[in-house]
Amino acid sequence: MRHNSRLLILLGALATFLCAIQPGSAQMAEPQFPLDALTYQEIGRAVSVLKQAGLADDDTLFPTITLKEPPKANVLAWSPGKPFPRNALVIMRRDGETREAIVDLAGNRVASHRDLPGAQPSLMQDEWARVADVVTGDSRWRAAMQNAGITDLSDVSCTPMPPGVFPSEAFGTRRILRVTCYDDKHRLSPYSSRSIEGILAIVDAETGEVIDVKVEPPVIAPAPVKPLAAPGPLPAQKPVINASPQGTNIEITGTWQVKWQNWSFHLRPDRRQGLVVSLARFKDGDRERLVAYQMALAELFVPYMDPALGWNTRNYLDAGELGLGYLVSSLAEGRDCPAQSYYLDMLMPSDRGGMFKADRALCIFERATGDPAWRHYAAETGETIARPDIELVVRTIPTIGNYDYIIDYIFSSRGSITIRAGATGIDAVKTVRSDALTGPHAAEDTRYGALVAPQTVAPYHDHYFAFRLDLDVDGPQNSFITERFVPEALPTDNPRTSLWRLKPEIIAKEGPVTGSHHGAGEIWRVINPNQRTALGYHPGYEIMPGHGTATSLLDPQDPAQRRAAFSSSTLWVTQAKPAELYAAGDFPLVSLDEGVPKFAGDADSVENQDLVFWYTIGFRHVTRPEDWPILPTMWHSFTLRPYGFFDSDPSAALSPDAQQ
Repeated sequence: MRHNSRLLILLGALATFLCAIQPGSAQMAEPQFPLDALTYQEIGRAVSVLKQAGLADDDTLFPTITLKEPPKANVLAWSPGKPFPRNALVIMRRDGETREAIVDLAGNRVASHRDLPGAQPSLMQDEWARVADVVTGDSRWRAAMQNAGITDLSDVSCTPMPPGVFPSEAFGTRRILRVTCYDDKHRLSPYSSRSIEGILAIVDAETGEVIDVKVEPPVIAPAPVKPLAAPGPLPAQKPVINASPQGTNIEITGTWQVKWQNWSFHLRPDRRQGLVVSLARFKDGDRERLVAYQMALAELFVPYMDPALGWNTRNYLDAGELGLGYLVSSLAEGRDCPAQSYYLDMLMPSDRGGMFKADRALCIFERATGDPAWRHYAAETGETIARPDIELVVRTIPTIGNYDYIIDYIFSSRGSITIRAGATGIDAVKTVRSDALTGPHAAEDTRYGALVAPQTVAPYHDHYFAFRLDLDVDGPQNSFITERFVPEALPTDNPRTSLWRLKPEIIAKEGPVTGSHHGAGEIWRVINPNQRTALGYHPGYEIMPGHGTATSLLDPQDPAQRRAAFSSSTLWVTQAKPAELYAAGDFPLVSLDEGVPKFAGDADSVENQDLVFWYTIGFRHVTRPEDWPILPTMWHSFTLRPYGFFDSDPSAALSPDAQQ
C-alpha cells in the first residue's frame, strides 16, 4: 500500500508550503510592540527554560506556544520606546498528560505552571501520521475491506479525522481519531478520491492502538463510473487588473503595524485563530480614536447532517482541534489576491518547539470596488459629484482538508469594518448506489444530501464562524443597546394611521441577544456612555448583520451542539476577561458545555463595562450539483458601522480625483 496522500491534504499547507525557520532569518527581529507574536528566539528560550526546570524534555510536544498578552490597560498606556513584558503561554503534552506553563521571557524563568487533568489540546502532526499508518495494518480493517470486495489495497488511502465528543462511547478522555478510507483508483476528480462507506476505524492517537473497526452494512465500495461530461475550458479572458500605477497607499511599519487612509491597526499571526487584528483606530481630525481593541476568528464549527457511520460523528471545531494558522495556505498572486498586494509570510510555533513558516500566507491590498462611495446628480446644473469607493483588505486562507476558508477584514473610508468569510474548495462527498435521481435507491441516498455526480452525494452541513470582537468604542468602558422598530398608531386627525419609531433598550446582563427579528428590524449598537459628540450622541458603532445569520437547529442536548452552543445565537455579549478567548473553550477536542454560554453563565453586568461581542456568521450548506467538482466561493459577512461616532460622514472629505 502506498503512503497516505490524503493525509497531506488534511494537513493543508504543511507538506508543501511550510519550512523550518533557520537562525539568521529576517524573522529574528526583536519584538517592537507589546502584542507582537513570539519570535524565533523567544520560542526557543521558552522551551529551553521549561526543559531546564524539568517540566519538558525531548519527548514533549508543544501544541501551544503563544504570546501571553499583557493586560489591556498596560497596552493602551504603552508608547514607543517604553519597555514591555514578554511572557509565553505554553501547553505541553507528554505521556497522555497535559500541562500549562507561563514563561517569563525577560527573566528566563517559569512564572507559573499547573497540570490540566483531562484536558486535550489541538491535534498534532505526529499523531496524524501515526494513526494513518497503523490502520492499514490492522487485520480487522483488512478483513472488512476484503468483505467489501476490495482486495487490492495499493490504491487505498486513509484519513484520520477529529473524534467529536460522545458520552455514550466508552473512550473517556483517550485521545482518539476516527479513520475513513478512500479509493484512489476510481477518482472523482483530480482533487478528490471516492470514499469507501461503512467502514470506520477508531485509533488511540498516542499509543497507536486500533481500538475498534466498525462496519455498517451495506458497505458501499467504489466502482468504475463514467463521469458526467464536463464543459470544456473557456477561452482565456482579457486581463482585468486592479492596478496602483503610482504605488500603494498602504504603509506597513515595524512588526505588522498597518496604516491606510485614516485607519491604523496591528496584525499578529496565531496558530489557533489564524490572524489577530488589534488596536483598530480611526484618525478623526487630530484624534486617533479606538474602535476595536481586538478581533479574531475564535472558532469554526462544521456539523454534518448525515446519520450514517463515519458521518454522524463529523462535527468539527476547526480552530480548537486543528488550528487555522497551522493550516494556513500560501496565496497565489493575481488569483487569491491582486498582484500588487503586500504578501507576508506567517510564522507559527511547531509541535516540537521550533517554528514553521507559511510563505506568502497573508495578503494586504487596496482595491477600487467599482462602486461610488457616494454620489449625487444635480439636475439643475447637470453636474455629477461622486467619489470612487476604495477599500483595504486583509486576507488569509486556511485550508482545512477539503474546504478553503477565505477570511477578510475590510476597512472603508466611511469608518466601517466588514468581516467576510468565504467558503470554497471541494465538498465532502460520500459514495452511494444511485447514478441519477430516477434510480430505485435515489430517495434513500439523497435524504441527507444532494446527488452531485453519479454515485456521489454531498451531505448537507452547517458552517458557523464565531468571531470574538473586543470592541472599545472611544475606550474600554462601553454599553450595548438594541433598538427595535415598533409600530405606532397615529391620532384620528392625522391623515396617516400608523408609522414606526425606534425603541431603545440597554442590555443589562451577559448572554445571548435574544428576540432578534431582523426581518421586522432591529439595530445592535455599542456605545461609550461616558462621552458625547458635538451633536450630543454617545459615540457608537453598529454591529450590522449581513448574509449569514442562521443559528443551529440541533437539539441543545445533542453532544455536537453541546460542543458549540455559541451557535444557538448570532450574537452574545460578555464582560471582557483575559482568560475567555475561544468560543468553544480552551480544549474543545473532548469537552462539552464550555465556551461562550459558560462565560455568560454568571450573568455579570454589561452596562458601562469592558465588553466582548461574540458574533457568529452561520449558514446552512444545502448542497447542489453546481457545487461540484469545485465549490464556487460562498460569501457571508457582517459589518461594524459607525453610528453616532462621527459628527458627519468621514468619506465626505475624500478628494474628487486621484493624485496625478
